[in-house]
Amino acid sequence: MLSGVLPSILFASSPTVLAAETTSSFAIAKISCSTCLLTVRLAMEGVEGVIDVEVDYGTKVATVTFDDEKTNPEDIADACTNVGFPAR
Repeated sequence: MLSGVLPSILFASSPTVLAAETTSSFAIAKISCSTCLLTVRLAMEGVEGVIDVEVDYGTKVATVTFDDEKTNPEDIADACTNVGFPAR
């Protein structure tokens, strides 16, 4: 037994690749109630690559953080438009 001697272990690892997070804001038409906010948020969150969605009732603006390697603003806007709330 080798007392007081720690074996040297080399760990090979690949570099950590972080998502390329991007934030975009969308003007949302036709928001008139809290259910509208929920519908918009759920539609946008349903897009693969979306990380966070915040919808402001007062300004009718959705702020979306997403991985730009998995999605893009057009796909996020389309998801919202497809549930009845045109986004631009």
